[in-house]
Amino acid sequence: MAESSVTAPLDDDLLELYSTRLKELTRDVEGDHRLEGPDVSVDRRSPICGSTMTLDLSAEGERVTGIGYAVRACSLGQLGTAVLARHLPGKSFAEAEQVSEEVRRMLKEGQDPPQGDWKDLELLFPAIDMRHRHGSALLPFEAVCEAIAELRSRRRG
Repeated sequence: MAESSVTAPLDDDLLELYSTRLKELTRDVEGDHRLEGPDVSVDRRSPICGSTMTLDLSAEGERVTGIGYAVRACSLGQLGTAVLARHLPGKSFAEAEQVSEEVRRMLKEGQDPPQGDWKDLELLFPAIDMRHRHGSALLPFEAVCEAIAELRSRRRG
């Protein structure tokens, strides 16, 4: 991916649009939605901000069949959780890992946000300069990658 061309400060209208979209998406995860009998559950905590989440995954082979969560995070952590909950079921482990890496690169290296089903993750872009918020923003993606790694490890071992 190339360096992102979105480097200018956000104007008030764009911030308002981002804020409205962010609020709409995070409403989806206001309550816990745990899976009954998941294949794996992981608990994650961001040491920087204290955000926490429990993530449940169900899978068949290398494909996610269900996702559950209990998230106690700011709107950035909630946004990632909402987008994952909406789009991750039916996706491959490889795609989950890829989008997680794209979000990390977006925040840490200023690269372009993910596209396609994952386009709403562009709402995390304003957090690039707020390094103290990266822990919360990355929390759901780190949890997904940990859950996938655990599932793969169990299958090998």
